[in-house]
Amino acid sequence: MPDSLMSPDGLRYVKKVPGSAITAPHTESKMSCFKCGRFVLRAEMSTRRFLGKNHLVCAPRCG
Repeated sequence: MPDSLMSPDGLRYVKKVPGSAITAPHTESKMSCFKCGRFVLRAEMSTRRFLGKNHLVCAPRCG
């Protein structure tokens, strides 16, 4: 697979390898907690109401 090539000014890709740089295989998705910012499995989170909207927090730590 060829490497990515940058333009001479370094601002744009002339040729870019397709795909994402993040290649970790995950069966479950992670999200950041609304209150503390830690990344937690979405299945382990619960919703709390803040500022008139429901947000996901890492329960019960941020509960």
